[in-house]
Amino acid sequence: SFYSNVDDIVDIDKKARGMLSYIISSWWIVSGIVLFVALIAVIFGMARTFLKYGKYEISSDDERIYITKGVIEETSFFIEKHKVQAVEVEQSLLKRLLGLAEVKLTSAGRLDFEGEKLELNSLYPFLPVKRAYEIINEILPDYEVAQEMRQLPKKSLWVRLLAPSWIWIIATVVLYFWKPEIFGLRVPWWLLSSFLFVSILVARWIGYLHTKYVLNDRFIQLQSGIFTTSLFLSKREKVIEVRVSRNFFQKWLGLASIETMNRAKPIQFNRVKDVPTEFAWMFYKWYMGRGKEVKVE
Repeated sequence: SFYSNVDDIVDIDKKARGMLSYIISSWWIVSGIVLFVALIAVIFGMARTFLKYGKYEISSDDERIYITKGVIEETSFFIEKHKVQAVEVEQSLLKRLLGLAEVKLTSAGRLDFEGEKLELNSLYPFLPVKRAYEIINEILPDYEVAQEMRQLPKKSLWVRLLAPSWIWIIATVVLYFWKPEIFGLRVPWWLLSSFLFVSILVARWIGYLHTKYVLNDRFIQLQSGIFTTSLFLSKREKVIEVRVSRNFFQKWLGLASIETMNRAKPIQFNRVKDVPTEFAWMFYKWYMGRGKEVKVE
């Protein structure tokens, strides 16, 4: 009723549209709003992280890893070491710039917190990369992190660059018919399409640089990602299934894709594309040696 009475005197919709048009047409107002929202998001994220991970403590014995965290509400839980299926070292773009990493554990069962079952698996969210590797060896001495890893061959880069992108194709068709305006300016559709095409190529190139792999006796270590990289480490006895696949182009260039499966909730899959065929078959034979390590009761 109040809105209707005011709208009879002042055209609220028209005023709102005029104000919105003025804000969008002024680049400095838009920039100020974006910076303000970004600042609020950073402050909120810092406060949330402090309250969630403040007073973070890790300890362990021969059987369990104990974690306590929280400032206002303190929580404690433990992870049984024999249930750990794999270790992940994850780095977002910001953490990579700061030289930090997050250590995660893949567990066959959920974590136990005062009789309740949790699905948390973060061992420590903010660690220098070198310290992250050290803490893995300290808490899980059965796991060995290889410092040196193999890079994909050059032909893998060409396979990735030349593969068709359905996102770019669909976006180009939409841009051709839509012809959007940015801040009141009509930008040629082919310019936006070209920018998207270059962005996809750059992302694929970065993904190629970040993709690495290595087999180390009883361990497999895989790394992949574009803006967020993930290093996966697991023992052969903890891998329950592997897969080697090749498409037409991979067969032509002597490449293959490998995949591992680990027991978790849900099942965890890790895949690396475009590795040399020789390594793919080495990976398959490496997994066949699992029968000597797995004990059947």
